[in-house]
Amino acid sequence: MSTKVVHLRLNEPFEGQNDFYFGSIKAIYDTIPKERIGIGYKSLTNHGLKGNIYKNSLCTIDIGIMRRKPIRNKKQ
Repeated sequence: MSTKVVHLRLNEPFEGQNDFYFGSIKAIYDTIPKERIGIGYKSLTNHGLKGNIYKNSLCTIDIGIMRRKPIRNKKQ
């Protein structure tokens, strides 16, 4: 099984953290102010992500896959 993961690495901490993990790009903007990311959602999705990575002077956004062991059905 696999799930898409969006990793946001801020160069300056936000609320004491540099690393954040999200299930979608849109979820970033529900948590982190656009000014801390340095690019808006539309610009990022239309022009920014080349090869599933975006980098500027404020942050790095990397889209990857989280692999996990399949869940086995429990017999009842």
